[in-house]
Amino acid sequence: MKKIGMLLLCLFLLQACKESNPQLENNGPNAIEKVPQTVPGNQVATPTKKIPLLKLNRSTFHSVIGWMSNDEILFILTEDGDWTVQSYNLSTETWKTIYKTETPIIQGIIHPSKEMILLHTSSNSSSAEIQLIHKNGYVVQSLSFESAEIYMDWHPTNPDLIVFSTFYDDWSYSTFVYDGSTQQLKSIEVENPFVKWYDEHRLMVFKWGDSSLDGSDLLLYSTADGGTESTEFQHVLDVQNLGDTMVYVQINETQGKFEYHMEQPETGQYFDWNSPAVSNYSEWVVPTFSVVHPTQLIAIRSKAAGNVDEFDDKGVLSSYSLNGEKRLGEIVDQPIDCSPNGEVCLGGYEKENWIQLNPFNEQAWLQLIE
Repeated sequence: MKKIGMLLLCLFLLQACKESNPQLENNGPNAIEKVPQTVPGNQVATPTKKIPLLKLNRSTFHSVIGWMSNDEILFILTEDGDWTVQSYNLSTETWKTIYKTETPIIQGIIHPSKEMILLHTSSNSSSAEIQLIHKNGYVVQSLSFESAEIYMDWHPTNPDLIVFSTFYDDWSYSTFVYDGSTQQLKSIEVENPFVKWYDEHRLMVFKWGDSSLDGSDLLLYSTADGGTESTEFQHVLDVQNLGDTMVYVQINETQGKFEYHMEQPETGQYFDWNSPAVSNYSEWVVPTFSVVHPTQLIAIRSKAAGNVDEFDDKGVLSSYSLNGEKRLGEIVDQPIDCSPNGEVCLGGYEKENWIQLNPFNEQAWLQLIE
């Protein structure tokens, strides 16, 4: 266990949710595709698809986990002392209970393969259990930890690999690597608990400077022997492993902009873009991406640099891939979670907004009745 002090701020820095207006560098075939907000008068508009409407009691609703498929959304619901994971089918408007427990469910995560669900459950403030659930509802594996406060990162292509960091009342932490294929939980020594998977044998470790505004140096940690190696990436604010591609976010403080680098390691193909930097005075506010494909993500970006509290205008919702940027529409800044086919995003802190991307349309779909 190590003292972390201000390091807990890194979690919020790595998972903040704002992006700014990109100025794209054209790398070969990469280009911007602008999607108009209105259809010109000489074109016929595609009919707007029906947006669903779902009403739930506030006392029953806990949270929306996310997309299990293009037609199924997972919820955490509670009633009569039972906590359930339930799937709502958009086409048939029907529910299916996948898992039930008497232990409160803190959060759920769906693996990108859509085959497994991770549930973080806890009945008290000093312990927690991790349940790995198959999509058909049976428990594959269970883990117990001494702390209810847990950070985790699930390998994007190998669901057997998960890294956990648990936090304690004295601001110390422990970090573990779990391999489901051997059911081995291994304690590791890293100087920052908010690590992420780089590949199946190495973790990305963020070595922060004295100020979070300076960003971090990116190191690679070997889970086999505990050795570390440096990388070319400095002033790093976030890195996202999409599966086939990596996305690096760095701060160029001199020019006041975020610099993005999307790269496919196997082929060397890449796409770069940048945007004006946004902060909340003490730290940079980096967008939260929604990964829809191993080579594609969707994100909201603001239109100007400045402080996050000073923005009143809508941001631009864009899709990014190795082929460039496709601008989809404009919405207010909010967390987003997009369907696997990239046609719809759920927005808002309770995922209560339905954001249809083609044709672009947004409205509330989830109504919570008091």
